[in-house]
Amino acid sequence: MPKITKITPAKKRKDRYHVYIDRGNGDEYALSVSEDILIQQKLWKDTELTEDRVIELRNKDEIDKAMQKTLNFLSYRMRSEVEIQRYLRDLEVDIAEEEISQMIDKLKKLDFLDDQRFAEAFVRTKRDAHKKGPLVIKQELLQKGVDKKIIEAAMEEYSKELQLDTAIKMVEKKQSSYKKEGEKKKEQKLVQFLIQRGFDQTTAYEAIRYAEIETDHEAEAEELAKQAEKAWRKHSQKDLWERKQRTKQYLYSRGYSMELIEKWFENLNEEE
Repeated sequence: MPKITKITPAKKRKDRYHVYIDRGNGDEYALSVSEDILIQQKLWKDTELTEDRVIELRNKDEIDKAMQKTLNFLSYRMRSEVEIQRYLRDLEVDIAEEEISQMIDKLKKLDFLDDQRFAEAFVRTKRDAHKKGPLVIKQELLQKGVDKKIIEAAMEEYSKELQLDTAIKMVEKKQSSYKKEGEKKKEQKLVQFLIQRGFDQTTAYEAIRYAEIETDHEAEAEELAKQAEKAWRKHSQKDLWERKQRTKQYLYSRGYSMELIEKWFENLNEEE
């Protein structure tokens, strides 16, 4: 039966070893293993190794390498159980589904995997650092394979009060992007902005109601004048009454108040 004739450290990695056996023709390279496997499997010089045992050790080493890569993957940030399953399946390593399940169980026992803890931390990060609404956060957790019940429990980290407070701050910060818009149009765009960020309509409209929204009347009037002149020219072939009505409708649809619209027409009449 073949025996181990020598074990040499790998040149590139100090934690790995090359194992040589004698099948009757002198020293012959058989496999490489980690230091952990070398000790656990009691691989010493003169240890007998059947061909089946060599195959078994190679498989154990593949699993060990996959585990080390997974631990490194987990070192950057917390991951969900499904994320780790996907990562292991994508590795260029021959691992059976049963072996993946065993590795997942081991990671859980070592406390490296905990979907509840992961989901709670994920909610806090997306809430505080990324200012995302609850609907987007839930969707992202679903995409990471987290169970719906776990997600619902984790969302307790994002209370209704916190959602509204976050939405209000986002509105107050974002409003400058729409300073030239009419008041109604500005509010519509801010509501749409919050909905796109993952807040529901109720919270979005409530945030608009409580936020301190400033209006740059001068910038708004200047923009209204530009839009009004464009519409006025567009309908120049209409009779005067219809021309006025079409222009007013257009401006009103852009979110400008009737007071500002009428003021523009007053100035127009004075100029004419």
